[in-house]
Amino acid sequence: MAKKILILSILSFSSFLLVNCGDTSPVIETLDGYKITVKDFEAAYDTALDSISRLQNIEKKTLLEFIEKDISEVPGQFQDLNYQLQKKNFYQTYRQMIMTKLVAEKKGYFSRPDVQEVLKQVEMQTIAQMYVSEQVEKKIQISDDQAKAECERMRNTDKNIASLTIDKCLSFAKAQMKQVQTREQLPLVVERIKEEITIKRNEKFDLDAYLAPKRKAIEPNPSTTVEKK
Repeated sequence: MAKKILILSILSFSSFLLVNCGDTSPVIETLDGYKITVKDFEAAYDTALDSISRLQNIEKKTLLEFIEKDISEVPGQFQDLNYQLQKKNFYQTYRQMIMTKLVAEKKGYFSRPDVQEVLKQVEMQTIAQMYVSEQVEKKIQISDDQAKAECERMRNTDKNIASLTIDKCLSFAKAQMKQVQTREQLPLVVERIKEEITIKRNEKFDLDAYLAPKRKAIEPNPSTTVEKK
């Protein structure tokens, strides 16, 4: 379910930026004057694959392999992605998003201040996540020898891995090692980002008091009060 929400979030953000001027590829269909072209759809599909592979720490090659498999052959945690990223299913989600966007535009939905605030938050969150993921990716280094060693280790401890072809085993080993290195590098990358920012605090503003929870005093429940004799 979480991955489905993720795909919708990626599409909802990118759909606000849709323009197909100068696009001469075949038109798939026209929705209220908006032409969905092959180039338009392929770009959205590829963007979704790139974004999901980065945000979910899955190599794009591995993600594509899962999509091409029958859903029964895919590990449980990837089955929803397999279904959502089948092109026929992705297209239906994509066209529905465009139709919703077009109706929202007609009704002036985007001009609402609360909607504008949400859009700013979505943009900021998406850029932050993708930037951090990209910086972490640059720090990850896995040699062929390391992948082979990890593959052998897993073959000796997991009979399911032992039955895989060497190429599949190496891909799986690299994915596992990438997850470990990501967990190690993530806090370091975040810390480096902080180091690049000059912070000037307002000493007259009590931030701790401002952020402190505003709890109301809880009166005792009369039914649980013990009367003194």
